[in-house]
Amino acid sequence: MKRTILAVATAAALLLGAGGAEARPIPEAGLTVEELLAFVKSAGFDAKIEKTDDGSPYVTTKKDGINFDVDLYDCDHGKCRAIQFVASFDLKEPLSAAKANEWNLKKRYVRVYLDQTGDPIFAYDANVAPGGTYEALQDDLDVFLQFLPEMLEHIGW
Repeated sequence: MKRTILAVATAAALLLGAGGAEARPIPEAGLTVEELLAFVKSAGFDAKIEKTDDGSPYVTTKKDGINFDVDLYDCDHGKCRAIQFVASFDLKEPLSAAKANEWNLKKRYVRVYLDQTGDPIFAYDANVAPGGTYEALQDDLDVFLQFLPEMLEHIGW
């Protein structure tokens, strides 16, 4: 009888999530650039804060020698509710619109667009608030990173 009660209590605890790790919520107002930097560093990257020409901050880092940035969007009082992972490449020859469209038709999550000179810019958007968690943000980062080799192959890098 004791075994049955113990088994039922254990099963109930597992179903209710007792003792399990809780997700770390991102603040409802979003992340500051400093909090985003701390997250990227905690994911194992050497990262730093840079500023665009208009003074907007972003985080820059690299994976396997490939530079990428994390831009912040939907910001209010320094807290941002959305981010975008971005990898751009300076090609010797412009990427054709047809080649960019081929990527966008076949791939999910990461899209590509061309700058004025035909260089590709790959982007992945993620909402981080309200209701986001650092675990979900890590998953978004992982999704973006898994596409890096495919990006390179697609543009012949």
